[in-house]
Amino acid sequence: MRKLIAAAAFLALAAPVLRADERADAAKKLDGKYEVVSVLVNGKPDDKKKDEAKGVEIKDGTLSIKGEKRTESVKFALDPSKKPAHIDLSVGPDEKVLGLYEAKETDKGLELVITFSKGLTKDRPKDFKGEGEDMMVLTLLRKK
Repeated sequence: MRKLIAAAAFLALAAPVLRADERADAAKKLDGKYEVVSVLVNGKPDDKKKDEAKGVEIKDGTLSIKGEKRTESVKFALDPSKKPAHIDLSVGPDEKVLGLYEAKETDKGLELVITFSKGLTKDRPKDFKGEGEDMMVLTLLRKK
């Protein structure tokens, strides 16, 4: 009985460490330079926003979108254990934008889809359609 209790206690203590490693590994797998394939705003294509983004770079838990005049960067945290996977973008000291992400290998390279609300809200999107007020969906491609 003591061995069973000890094993349960060990697993309970090890689980948060495993999740932290899983999150760090998931973020590391996304590192690289991406091109913007499409941008949806409120469920509709927005070619102007797509053309404004000259490229996206993900490195060490930071997502940077390069524009013509400036680069905007935000820290992010992933939770790949959720279905669909969660992404939280830190836009201020105590402000987070809640979103979803999906990464999959294609014959062209890694496709990364991120959906989130452009405004600060406590609601996380439910899907990748981007429908609804202030919703945005970015589809990115990291070339091989």
